[in-house]
Amino acid sequence: MNDKIPQSRIVKTATAAAQDAGKELLRLFGGALSVHRKYDYPGSIVTNADERAERIILARIKKSRIKSTVISEEAGTVDFGSDEVVWAVDPLDGTFNYSKNIPYFAVSVGVMVGDTPNVGVIYNPVLNEMFVARRGHGSHLNGKRIHVSNTQSLEDASLIFEWWNPEPKIPDPLGFQKKLYGLTRSLRSPGSVALNLCAVASGRFDGLVTIFEKSPMYELGAGCLLVQEAGGVVTNSIGQMWESLKGSVLAGGEAVHAKLISMVNSNKS
Repeated sequence: MNDKIPQSRIVKTATAAAQDAGKELLRLFGGALSVHRKYDYPGSIVTNADERAERIILARIKKSRIKSTVISEEAGTVDFGSDEVVWAVDPLDGTFNYSKNIPYFAVSVGVMVGDTPNVGVIYNPVLNEMFVARRGHGSHLNGKRIHVSNTQSLEDASLIFEWWNPEPKIPDPLGFQKKLYGLTRSLRSPGSVALNLCAVASGRFDGLVTIFEKSPMYELGAGCLLVQEAGGVVTNSIGQMWESLKGSVLAGGEAVHAKLISMVNSNKS
């Protein structure tokens, strides 16, 4: 960590930004929304709530005077004077849920220092749950340490499965989903990548598979670090570290993750 930018200062800025944005999302939740179609994947939308939350986060980061760059889902890349610190921001993860008045959405703020994920903050305003990971200091929920589950077998595992588009290792996502259904205790698709990763980090679910062709940093920056710092394993579909942002995301405790990778490698879809 750069001595000029203490990790604690970044955590303070990230948590304040996520909380402020989350409060605004909660204020607007259930009201009239302006909804626009996006074209990054089928069914993708953006609302005025996404944009309001994003402006709040960008203002907080700017006010902190931390020289940095922001990569945000709606605004793209914003230069605040340096690329040493990079903020990966999803101001409203779970936009479809939000637009349908489904209370499963979050604000996600991840921070890279150099090429290393350093801080991850995800705020669920509905339940007032603040998930925070600091590299080397573990993952916490509202100040209490959290850990991934120690489930050893897929037969005993409750998993999250979601997909955006096929990728070479998993060309038939629905076929792969059907196989998982037959091997696991439970399979769910809640609709927020950020909260899904929090659910794995806190042991609420035992693992997840999220199929992308190319994984977006703003979707993953905070949540993947939360899983890692909670003792879990996060890779893409060929076992590379998630930071490569190539292909799907597999996460869970060591045993469950290993079995998921084995399933992908034996996938004949």
